[in-house]
Amino acid sequence: MKIMLKKYLNTNQARIFTALILTGILSVTSSLTLIKDATGASANFSLETNNEVLKDNIKPNRLPRPVAKAVLRDLARKQGIFTSQLQIIDYSQQTWRNGCLELPQSDEICTQALVPGWRIVVSNGKQNWVYHTNNNGRSLRLASANTPSDNLPGKLPASVKNAVLQVASRRLQQPISQLTIIQAQSQTWRDSCLELANADEFCTQALVSGWRVVVGGVEQTLVYHTNQTGSAVRLNQRANEGTLAPVQIPASELPPPLDRDIVFRQISSGGFAGRTYQTVLLKDGRLIRVRIGDANDSERSVRSVSVQQVQQFQRYLERSNFSKFQNLSYPAPSGAADYITFTLTSQKGTVQYNDISRNNLPTNLQAAVKAWNQLVASAQ
Repeated sequence: MKIMLKKYLNTNQARIFTALILTGILSVTSSLTLIKDATGASANFSLETNNEVLKDNIKPNRLPRPVAKAVLRDLARKQGIFTSQLQIIDYSQQTWRNGCLELPQSDEICTQALVPGWRIVVSNGKQNWVYHTNNNGRSLRLASANTPSDNLPGKLPASVKNAVLQVASRRLQQPISQLTIIQAQSQTWRDSCLELANADEFCTQALVSGWRVVVGGVEQTLVYHTNQTGSAVRLNQRANEGTLAPVQIPASELPPPLDRDIVFRQISSGGFAGRTYQTVLLKDGRLIRVRIGDANDSERSVRSVSVQQVQQFQRYLERSNFSKFQNLSYPAPSGAADYITFTLTSQKGTVQYNDISRNNLPTNLQAAVKAWNQLVASAQ
């Protein structure tokens, strides 16, 4: 009995010892595998992120890798360089106010919907490029190239940003969520009034470090001067004088109202040829263009867009508050010649502008003009 028990113990001990050895081998093998995997992962991570911003570990919301890759590839293709020559130096989450990511192309209609996304700054050490993207990077647009690093809104202290947005919000009567910091540039002002003294105001002649901040609203852009902390904020009225001041169109000069079946009408006149053309959009999608005074009707053309496009254009006019410009004219600069005057009429009113002052029109009116031109261009 003792011999059998001894044999059993020896056999059992041998099994336990063997099991321990096997466990140890497996443990070592697993450790080596983990080390190998970790090393490989580290190498892959390094290869994949060598173009990304170095401040990722301190950002509250990390830029998704697909978005970073999409931006780098797009810029590399546009510039004809390798992605390895580029680096993302700054980024921030944004909510864009339209489907064009607030960067519409000429005569482009943008869906009026909030689009979550990113504002990304890329550099090659000599130049900076600013991109707007959606959340996944499948929609992206290049905002600007060769932007000096001190013009980046991301450099603006939070205290200054908040102070400027609050002041701009009160002035424009718009919520802060609809305002965007377009540009922020560090400045050294020559006096305590930030070089924007009011009449009869005494300003201490001393250098004041601060910022020049450009804020974009729904219809207007404002320029502010601030000190370093944002405790002093002043509106630069002179910088906003480029916006045209409208005048009321005399009732005797207003064109006739539209018939019930007409959605929109454009009358263009002037230019070198001095001819006048009228283009009308009907509810059924027909676009009819004629030259006023053409007795033979030789320049008459009829093209069409879809009824859906007509309805989309009508909705766009409503969203852009086209009716608020009712019976207003934005005149050409004094002394200007050979310009074309455009008279646009909807069912709710008429507005007038000219081709040489188009870029100085209110933002919403510019957008409505672009929407109309794009609709006309798409007609077949």
